[in-house]
Amino acid sequence: MIVIKNKYALYKKLGYNNLKQCLEKLKFLEKNGIEAFLKTNFKYDFVLPNELFLKKVIELCGDDEDMKIFEKTREKLSRKSGHLFVNTNFKRSSLPIFVLAFMQGLRNILIDRTNFKNKKEELAYIRNYVKKHYKENSGKLKLWGNIQNYIYKSDSFDKYLVIDKDGNVINQMDEFNLSIAKIQV
Repeated sequence: MIVIKNKYALYKKLGYNNLKQCLEKLKFLEKNGIEAFLKTNFKYDFVLPNELFLKKVIELCGDDEDMKIFEKTREKLSRKSGHLFVNTNFKRSSLPIFVLAFMQGLRNILIDRTNFKNKKEELAYIRNYVKKHYKENSGKLKLWGNIQNYIYKSDSFDKYLVIDKDGNVINQMDEFNLSIAKIQV
């Protein structure tokens, strides 16, 4: 836990001329901790971006444990979303492209990965999500047809994972060409 003994001396070391802006951030940090600070979007104060502000405060007032928490939380929050594609082997016939683009979100699902501690936890979540999704949709996606399987990709896995309706990984692929309907103006 970061302990700030002299806030007035610290704000000068950080390069602030406006005490109010610096004190607001410091009070929030003391009350809520490092992870909450990184998740909060403070308005830009023309001195230090939030992440750099926090890093400098830790360097001046924190310890090695605070820096480890900072690095771990920053890495966790910077993870990109995983992509779960619902494969229906859809073949376009006469449907307008704008209809397909509008319905694309049904078969290309973004998975927020910030709460997963490791690869194993992420895979367990995906497996449960697939089973639930298949059951809720009765094995069929509106417009797209019957669900054949699911294809998942994230930075945690080197390959695309092919997952059946029961949540079992049945195959891995090096490449997958995702067909996406989109409209550009």
